[in-house]
Amino acid sequence: MTPRLRLPLSIALACIAAVALTARGSGADQQNGQDTPTFRSSINAVQVSVIVTDANGKPVAGLTQDDFEIVENKLAVPISTFLAVDIPLDGGGPVRAERDVLSNDGPPGRLYVIALDTMSTDMALRTRQILHQFIEKHFGPNDTAAVVLTTGGLSGSGQEFTGNTRLLLNAIDKFDGGIDTGGGREKNFMGDFKSLMEFMATLHGARKAVIFASQNIPGDPYMIIDRPRNLGGVFSDVHPDFVDALSFATRNNIAIYPIDPTGLTTELSAPGSFDTSELDRRTNLRGLAEVTGGFALTGSNNYEAAFVRLVEENSTYYVLGFNSAEERRGNYSRVEVRVKRPGLTVHSVEGYITPRRPQLPLRRAPGVLAAAWDAVASATTTSGVPMRAYAASFKGRGKDATVAVSLEIAANKLNLVDDNGIHRGEMDILFAVTDAKGKRHPIMRHRATLALSDATFERVSKSAMRVISQLRLPKGRYQIRATAGGAAIAGSVVYDIEIPDYEDDFVMSGISLSSSATRQTLTVSPHNHIDVAFPGPPTTVREFARDDRVTLYAEAYENRKKPHMVTFTVELRDQSGRVVDTHSTERETAEKPKSASTYAFAPTLALDDVLPGDYVIHVEARSSLDKNKRQVHDIPIRVRTEKTS
Repeated sequence: MTPRLRLPLSIALACIAAVALTARGSGADQQNGQDTPTFRSSINAVQVSVIVTDANGKPVAGLTQDDFEIVENKLAVPISTFLAVDIPLDGGGPVRAERDVLSNDGPPGRLYVIALDTMSTDMALRTRQILHQFIEKHFGPNDTAAVVLTTGGLSGSGQEFTGNTRLLLNAIDKFDGGIDTGGGREKNFMGDFKSLMEFMATLHGARKAVIFASQNIPGDPYMIIDRPRNLGGVFSDVHPDFVDALSFATRNNIAIYPIDPTGLTTELSAPGSFDTSELDRRTNLRGLAEVTGGFALTGSNNYEAAFVRLVEENSTYYVLGFNSAEERRGNYSRVEVRVKRPGLTVHSVEGYITPRRPQLPLRRAPGVLAAAWDAVASATTTSGVPMRAYAASFKGRGKDATVAVSLEIAANKLNLVDDNGIHRGEMDILFAVTDAKGKRHPIMRHRATLALSDATFERVSKSAMRVISQLRLPKGRYQIRATAGGAAIAGSVVYDIEIPDYEDDFVMSGISLSSSATRQTLTVSPHNHIDVAFPGPPTTVREFARDDRVTLYAEAYENRKKPHMVTFTVELRDQSGRVVDTHSTERETAEKPKSASTYAFAPTLALDDVLPGDYVIHVEARSSLDKNKRQVHDIPIRVRTEKTS
């Protein structure tokens, strides 16, 4: 069992700050943990994303609100909101080490949902290959994606929103074609498709792209937009869930890109042949794209060109908001976006569908500060209060692991009130945990009452305020939504973590880092003790000065009651993989150990002789009872040119 020691604070809080953190029970049950914030309050609020291209078909940046005008049902309407988006085209590439620290203040990225429809096993294998091409070549370092199945599949086969390409590829590789629902295909598809669009309507982000791998959909999108206006929005020939789904999509910047894994076929090109069903299949996919502002790839094997175009369309665009004059529910309203500058072409949705029924407001857990709840309820990382998060698991009590979580928060962004030199306010720290099967654990909440002196406020303004917390979870794969904020402003980070089975023969814990410089960060904890005996507060900093000293902490667990030796090695490797520094330690058991063994390691790396640049800390643990088995972690860091002194 790991020793239970009180976490050392970087500096005593007395006389410089009063920060009271109290742990409280969950303010929401598991059902509430699935709630997401609402961004629309009326059917009259509509947003459309607009792609403007030049004569060569390339997206155009640098336009302003004055360059556009909107016409709804042949009447000009004023633009109420305007946003210009221009994300660099930075494709994917090999990653030497996954980031163990995530933040919400990085450069903007694109937001994708990879939706996998029911298909044969052969087509599923082809779909995997196609999507590997997208993730490996076109998924940028700041992009976020999720993997979902539209009509069911193996439990735990999806992936919630993440920027981790390994997790996305793992989820894609589990796709086996989904569940063949037979005669219930239309009902099941429409219900799942509506739920997906309704969920995506709540997501933060300007334009949301759905990469929809499908061979066919059981519905004709053109039937919705071609209905006469005088029918008052009654779509008797269209499944009502399909109407609702396209209403969410067309009003909330959700562009659907159907990708047909069938590829190039000859059914329509053979002399004298005309396969109506094949034509309908392709037409339905193209209609889904056209109605929502995307494009479809059908009857072609040129997936590379399609992905290049898809990324371009979701990198440079404009979001225009307006208040619609349309009051009839379930009606299709035509919208035309015009650009005033000559020689430019506009690509956008040609209309939107008003909702058939009013949307009910979503509940907020009682007692939780409003902005903090909205942030923790979001499925994606949210900005507002800048923060960084680190989490690592260690062997805990019984079968549960202890997951140590370190949050470093920009406390000066919390809208604290200056009360005669004391900066006061309240902050909620929230943790929402979801497992690989989608089960929502009860939300854990800490309430912080802040009263920071001028000196302390200046100090946290220059660095951060660190909050050390811990969760207890069994083995498995989880996603933690860590949130910090108050009633008016908050931020969150979405963190993926996999907890090993600490009852296995030989296992290594997660890795924490601390350093001489980062020990000075104001540090608090809502717990009386932290179950892990850290030599210093775990930091989220991964960029260090050359005169800093970095201390690494890890534990190894040998659960076999046999004589053994454990070897622990730390290497500092440069970008080429060359080892520039190394530390190695050996521990040997008694001749006849009577219980499982726990080993703690805390080597310190001096960076004085390390050249500035990017490095990887390679951590490896071995047991003499295993000839070839090893436990490995890699942590990316950067060494700065200047020194702290």
